[in-house]
Amino acid sequence: MKKRGLKAIHTFCRSDSGVSTAVAAALLIGIVVIFMTTVQINYMPIWKEDAEYAHMSDVWQDMSRFKSNVDILTAGLAINDDVKIVMNSPIQVGGSEIPFIRSTTTGGSLAINNDISGLTVIVNKNITAPYTTGTGLFYTGTVSYRPANLNYVDETYCYENGALIITQEGRSLMKLAPGIVFEKSSVNSSDFVDVTVRAVNLKGERGVLSSNTIENIRLTSYRFDHMYEDRYDPLLANNSITSINLTVYTENKEAWEGFFIDSAEEINLEDEDYTLSNSTYTVTFLLHPPNDHLSIDIDEAVIKIETGLQ
Repeated sequence: MKKRGLKAIHTFCRSDSGVSTAVAAALLIGIVVIFMTTVQINYMPIWKEDAEYAHMSDVWQDMSRFKSNVDILTAGLAINDDVKIVMNSPIQVGGSEIPFIRSTTTGGSLAINNDISGLTVIVNKNITAPYTTGTGLFYTGTVSYRPANLNYVDETYCYENGALIITQEGRSLMKLAPGIVFEKSSVNSSDFVDVTVRAVNLKGERGVLSSNTIENIRLTSYRFDHMYEDRYDPLLANNSITSINLTVYTENKEAWEGFFIDSAEEINLEDEDYTLSNSTYTVTFLLHPPNDHLSIDIDEAVIKIETGLQ
């Protein structure tokens, strides 16, 4: 008859089932580590890049909508400057989430009136003294967004002098044009170039905010000033405009140079009709066509801008 009882402790130490369990656990941990490493190296950068790309697409739409809202307010002021219109322009400073890691979102910074901007217009005539906007448009205000991307290329969006500009890797491109228009036409057998400058002046406190959520910009139409107008009149040809000097203050010189060159080409101006130059923070377009008359209209729309930065 066999004796029943507890097994000796040394029998457990020699148990194959214990060894196999430990080996299985080690293999499972190894598989988890390999999986996490593979995801971290191969998939996480792609997910982050996709999230940042999606976020930049949202920012582009928001900044485009912001410019459209400013243009609407400007047009409303031109029609009736006694009516006050308020519009909200939310900007998605951050918020696109990375799959499976919802606590990780994209972000960036929103800056109000923190960049260089401004205009100076000088109208030279035959007899009378030149007209100049002076310091009236010396600073016109900006709204810019700078991302904090780690995988997708950094694209900075800047609204300045009525234009929306994108900057990428040190190069700038104007995506939406300002209220500066050049037209060429003929009246009573006289060819002339008509220049319209509708400057937008954003009035608000200066500030910078880093965020990964949506920030709202409140716009209020404030004032419309008719600064100067000089239309070509054959009866006053002896005191007509001889040249128009338009200087833009900006950090995005390439974008403004491209804008002026494209504008000149659209109305078939020749190289002898204008001079384009730049300095550290300015781009100057000097219009002096020898065979065409000149006329100009300069207006200023003042828009109050308020954000959570104040």
